[in-house]
Amino acid sequence: MRCALAVGLWMTASLAPGATQALGAAPTDPQAAGQQPLQIMRVPEALDLAGPLADVPVATPDTGLDLDHPDIAPRLFALAQAVPAPDAGTFGGSPPTVAPGAPGWDMIGTLDPPAESPDADPTDPAGRSGHGTAVAGVLGAAWNNGQGGAGIAPNARLMAMRTCWDGDQCYDHIQPPAFDWAADRGARVVSLSWLSGQNAGEVESIARNSNTLFVTIPSGNGGAFDADPTNPFPCSANLANVICVSTSAPDDGLDCGAFGPTTVDVAAPTQNSVTAQNGGGFQPTGCATSYAAPTVAGVAAILFGMRPQATAAEVKQAIVSSVRPAPAWQGRSTSGGIVDAAAAVRALADGVGPAPLELDVAAKAKQAAKRLAVRASCSAPCELRVAAKGKAGGDRFKSKTSKESADAGIEEKLELDFARRIERAIAGERGNAKVTVRASSDVGDAREVVDVKLKG
Repeated sequence: MRCALAVGLWMTASLAPGATQALGAAPTDPQAAGQQPLQIMRVPEALDLAGPLADVPVATPDTGLDLDHPDIAPRLFALAQAVPAPDAGTFGGSPPTVAPGAPGWDMIGTLDPPAESPDADPTDPAGRSGHGTAVAGVLGAAWNNGQGGAGIAPNARLMAMRTCWDGDQCYDHIQPPAFDWAADRGARVVSLSWLSGQNAGEVESIARNSNTLFVTIPSGNGGAFDADPTNPFPCSANLANVICVSTSAPDDGLDCGAFGPTTVDVAAPTQNSVTAQNGGGFQPTGCATSYAAPTVAGVAAILFGMRPQATAAEVKQAIVSSVRPAPAWQGRSTSGGIVDAAAAVRALADGVGPAPLELDVAAKAKQAAKRLAVRASCSAPCELRVAAKGKAGGDRFKSKTSKESADAGIEEKLELDFARRIERAIAGERGNAKVTVRASSDVGDAREVVDVKLKG
């Protein structure tokens, strides 16, 4: 995999036509006034519209984080309780424990590949590129702390996942367990500032963690070209919880990143800002796809903070459907425009999400009376209650209620309790059953009834 960080010079440029100065309360950090991406995307206005935000865990699997940086340290994620460490095969299925309060985990533990020695310190190594610290600063640097600039999302809790060495070395086998561990710890957004070859393990992990939004990039910084024929990954994964982001120039034009009529979803500005530098300092941003991913990941964190029950697909749709159209991007991305954080907040608030809970129940139309097999699944994590009742040969029956928590789906076999055993035997166990399934979750309740014909 290839990391795509590029550090540009600080430049002065006018805002794009149609991108007005944000009217909301802007950050007060010393360099915040010069952070043009926040103005172009109307981030302060978005925050005013969104109102109070919940903190949102966001993972940046990369070279690690400067855990002591004044713009990073106040916004670090803290593990609530001890859990097993993520395991990419080093521990043979018996990983050590990550202590409560930890900000994350180092999945490689060495300065250079290929040796791997995972440990509990996900610090961005001194004297190296500082890539992970830089992208995390773009996403969620602390607001109003009197230093540097501000990140896109003041509510992001930065989960430190060291999964990459310098020199474009992000090994395929390390990323899926990192994704799974982050999602299991509550990460609603994963920001990926590197490219990968086609990786079945990553696809499976992203699909499995469908309520986490993965923000990724179509190319490095080699200039504007059509990325569709190259089938960039993970952009080409074609999943509802993957959003592909390229770079836009300050005037909304194409920039150093690729376009793609079917691959790229949105573009975001990255020039003329400031971010955290490994070692405690600050550095200017230039055109870099590595900065595009955390820019949009920050917008996603704002939306999840406003609507914690929203799904990843809903947040993606709010961002893509609300872009500010830009002529240079018409026909060059699925949206044809530039991310507008304020418009995305409105889109989510106006009904893009959350969707009502959907319940899917299936049972064979004819089944033996001894055990009724029923399959059920929810569109979101839910608690399922399954029960049956009916009448067979004049004998009423019912089952006990089965209660299960389901992240995906369950299959239950219900034991039927007939009121009169002797009459049940005479009737040959033939009759009708009504199987009732109820589901409850954070996004609502649902109920469905299916009819089953019993046979002897």
